[in-house]
Amino acid sequence: MVRFIIFSIAFLNAVYSFAQSIPSVGSPFVQNYTKSQYKAGNQNWSIAQGKDGIMYAANNNGLIAFNGAYWDLYPLSNKNFTRSVAVAANGDVFVGGKEEFGYFEKKGSTLQYHNLSRLVKPEILENDEIWKILFLDGSVIFQSFSKFYVYENNKVDVRYGDGEPFLFAHQVDKTIWMERIPSGLERWNGKDFAKLSSSLRNVLTVLPFDGQQFLVGTAKQGLYLLDANGRAEAWKPESAVNTLLKEAQLNNGLKIDGNTFAFGTIKNGIFIIDKEGRLLQHIHKRNGLQNNTVLSMTLDRQGNIWAGLDNGIDRIEVNSPFYYYRDIFGEIGTVYAIKVFQGRIYLGTNQGLFYSNWSDGATMTPLKLEFIAGSQGQVWTLDVFNGQLVCGHNDGTFLVDGSNITRISSWTGGWSNIQLPKDPQLFLQGNYTGLALFENKGAWLLKQKYNDPKTAVISVYPRNDNQFWVVFNNAIQLVEFAPPYQTVSTLKTFSFSKDFPNIQRITPATVQQNIVFATDKGIFLYDGVLSRFKPYEELNSALGSFARAKKISPLGKNSYMFAQEGRFAEVTPQSNQIVVDSSSFNSLQDIVMKNYEVVEAVGDKLLFGLDNGIAFYDLKKKQAQKPNKPLIMGLQEILNASDTLHYLDPERAISYDQNNIRIQFASPWYSNTPVKYQSLLEGLQTEWSAPTEIPYIDFTNLHTGNYTFNVRIIAANGLVSAITSLSFQILPPWYLQWPALLLYVLLTVVAFVFARKMIIEKIKRDKLEIRNKLQLRQQELLRKESEQNEKKLMELKNEQLTTELEAKNRELANAATNIVYKNELLNNLHEELLNVKDRDGKKLSQDQLQKVNKLIDNARSDERDWDLFEKSFNESHENFFKKLKTDYPGLSPNDLKLCAYLRLNMSSKDMASLMNITTRGIEIRRYRLRKKFNLPTEKNLSEFLLEL
Repeated sequence: MVRFIIFSIAFLNAVYSFAQSIPSVGSPFVQNYTKSQYKAGNQNWSIAQGKDGIMYAANNNGLIAFNGAYWDLYPLSNKNFTRSVAVAANGDVFVGGKEEFGYFEKKGSTLQYHNLSRLVKPEILENDEIWKILFLDGSVIFQSFSKFYVYENNKVDVRYGDGEPFLFAHQVDKTIWMERIPSGLERWNGKDFAKLSSSLRNVLTVLPFDGQQFLVGTAKQGLYLLDANGRAEAWKPESAVNTLLKEAQLNNGLKIDGNTFAFGTIKNGIFIIDKEGRLLQHIHKRNGLQNNTVLSMTLDRQGNIWAGLDNGIDRIEVNSPFYYYRDIFGEIGTVYAIKVFQGRIYLGTNQGLFYSNWSDGATMTPLKLEFIAGSQGQVWTLDVFNGQLVCGHNDGTFLVDGSNITRISSWTGGWSNIQLPKDPQLFLQGNYTGLALFENKGAWLLKQKYNDPKTAVISVYPRNDNQFWVVFNNAIQLVEFAPPYQTVSTLKTFSFSKDFPNIQRITPATVQQNIVFATDKGIFLYDGVLSRFKPYEELNSALGSFARAKKISPLGKNSYMFAQEGRFAEVTPQSNQIVVDSSSFNSLQDIVMKNYEVVEAVGDKLLFGLDNGIAFYDLKKKQAQKPNKPLIMGLQEILNASDTLHYLDPERAISYDQNNIRIQFASPWYSNTPVKYQSLLEGLQTEWSAPTEIPYIDFTNLHTGNYTFNVRIIAANGLVSAITSLSFQILPPWYLQWPALLLYVLLTVVAFVFARKMIIEKIKRDKLEIRNKLQLRQQELLRKESEQNEKKLMELKNEQLTTELEAKNRELANAATNIVYKNELLNNLHEELLNVKDRDGKKLSQDQLQKVNKLIDNARSDERDWDLFEKSFNESHENFFKKLKTDYPGLSPNDLKLCAYLRLNMSSKDMASLMNITTRGIEIRRYRLRKKFNLPTEKNLSEFLLEL
């Protein structure tokens, strides 16, 4: 049997030992968790926190668990509603519902249910509902209205109320009270009931008060103080708190700290009071709660309230330095100026000027903002000069007196007001049209409007008694006023684009007695000697992104608030460093007007203007709590095929085919600003990841090996939690595991033996193959040598044939030349015969000439010369005539002769002599021959014949 240690109030007081003081101004932040988020029923009857920080709620649909990132629902065995939940010291979560009770045990990343009601006969449990669960000396008490069940040593003992039904049981430390009807509230010692001296009925909460005193809350009779002897008396019966609780019907309560109590009601939310009976806070639907019916409450380890409602779950940050006033109906608009003055708080908004009574005392004084008639329009500034409140407005400048305003200037747009350091009876204003001077003559009045400048002045800031910095839309001027401030002259103008690195804005301010200039490109200083601006490198380096702040506001003697794009940082210069705290104000980032941030220091509070109200920051409650370390919810395999997730057991080695892993983690550190996670997987990574709000990380294709996953959180206050670690192993793939490796060894041995045998056989084959190759190579060499010899012989033959061909060509040419010469000789002879005379000097007779000419003609036409030529030509140009006759059968013998002469590239004159015709005849025959060959004009006849 597991021994259960009681969660006593004393233990809780030790856990919440920090001094918690509930402010009486504003309302705490309320984080709503709707049923659409936790995906269960409306009603949450009981709520508790586990030892690991996980929140549990008894819901109509079962047990709800929330770890800060994920919601889970665990139904009971009978799928009926759950009425109660309590967490034992060992972390087991006990639950009770309709006709069932049991506990959930944590197993890895989930809860395993154990049904204890099976130890009881079903007829005993019939129609019973378990409303309370208590721990006492190793036993667990499950209380219903008819009986209670005591679970101890794996047995359940059923106890009755001696014929009387029960209302609710209550426990403080080891003291248990139970109310029987009609006997009233009684002390129970584990066996018997002991009546009290006083009769108390309809008791819904019993809380430790002082020493041996207890604060008792009843449904409709208010609060009572009960002592150790059982005597009770009404506690502050005439107080407004008692009246409010009676009207709202008290339903439950809890002790927040040694001085503060919270009571949940049926009709009107939660009331928080102190030991003096003063109402500190009233939290209801109009200022944050989802529902005014509070069914259950608990205090978490951060000192904040969790409320189970009739519809939803809410977390109420009562232990936060931030409290808020929110304009949920949009009646006031965005806040541009704040001033607390003469017991009132004034808010300047885009809709006008509003005021409310202001009390920084212990009793809650709700802000009831009222509109000041005549102030409609944009309010830019609120300043207190010489005990008078001055309002810079879109329509001019006004004096504010209580709930009334008086216009003192019609010059529009009082953007910037600055009281003159030399003469506090004067203040200088920058407005839409330039500069104006106001004078205090019992009341502030406009003294004069300066002629220059004639453009809008965004800001005015003193450099010394007479010189001022004047900021415009695209430049900043150093101007000087001539006493008594009647005239102004410009000393120097600095352009945003020429004298700065193309800045868009500039705002003068004082930091540690130095005038600095805040721009969108960093902080600058003015060098009066060189008459130029230079970056303030030391401050810029320390400020980081806040070096681009738009507004710098003094908070105290040596503390400043820097505002940049909706973000705030408290900057405190110290002797050897500059401390920049921006994390404390992270929750404001998305709820303020960017570039028009407003912060006002009032005592130990900072007031911030919001989009729809104001935020109050208590400097005394600046938190430095280190967050609890995160939880690792488990490992999941990423199944790419179906895009689903499968949980893995990190205590067992993970197979290689499951090496795509998602690691889920969560932070049971609850805040309105999400925590950020950093992770490091040892074995894969060497540096922490960048901070992220995503509560999981994926690793794909992890290699074989041992890994340790580390995760930590960074809370909104900038503090880093301790590290949570989880180790796991990725097995090698099956082909690298021991069975496979042993198989590989066996296969290697077999392969070696087989390879050795194969190598020996291969050596034999290689020797034979080498021998064969040598033989083949020798044969090849002999063959190549023979081929080379044959080639040489062929070359010699070719050379011989070429020589012979050349000789025949020469013979052919000589023969042709001889024929030509013979024909020429015959022609000459014929010519000479015509001129030959006889002895008498007469020419030869025609008969004589005819006989000689006939002999000459016969010599010319002798075919023996041609036959000899043709024979020689055929020897030199084999198949030439045959090819011509085959391809062109229409060629005549004379055509063939002409072709032969043309192939020999003979001149027309020689061809004419050979053919015994004129040169003109040769040309005609050439023409006819071209036509027979059907040659185009661009084709040369001789080339054609040479190509055959």
